[in-house]
Amino acid sequence: MCKVDFISNLAFSFDQEIVIRFLKKYAESEGFSISQIQYNFVTQTAMLKMNNHYLGHDNHTDIITFDYSAKKTINAEVYISNEMIKENAKKFKQTVENETIRLISHALFHCMGYSDKTDEEKKKMRSLEKSFINDVSRETISNV
Repeated sequence: MCKVDFISNLAFSFDQEIVIRFLKKYAESEGFSISQIQYNFVTQTAMLKMNNHYLGHDNHTDIITFDYSAKKTINAEVYISNEMIKENAKKFKQTVENETIRLISHALFHCMGYSDKTDEEKKKMRSLEKSFINDVSRETISNV
């Protein structure tokens, strides 16, 4: 069973079915299956509270992933800051939609064992995110 939920009050939208299809494709390409991923889009204030309470960090962040995966079955709760999506999009000269897709894929890649602590790991993570965005964008454009 693959259950992916997007819980939000976003002022913008994206094709959830296409995103889910690529989440499954990327997971399956490395032998993973998705049991459940819940993406929660929340305020920056809520993110700061969670970051402090659960991770002991007193700073703003764009995403927090609670990974409950076992073996090759992905099960996770993801929190993404609506405000940070907009800030990151402007900072990285991306559309808000692409930044949203990047963060959605970022959580999946963490659940698949990818890290972004070192420069080399960050480079690999950015490459995967870019590939994911391109795949989703290409599919979205071809359906217009």
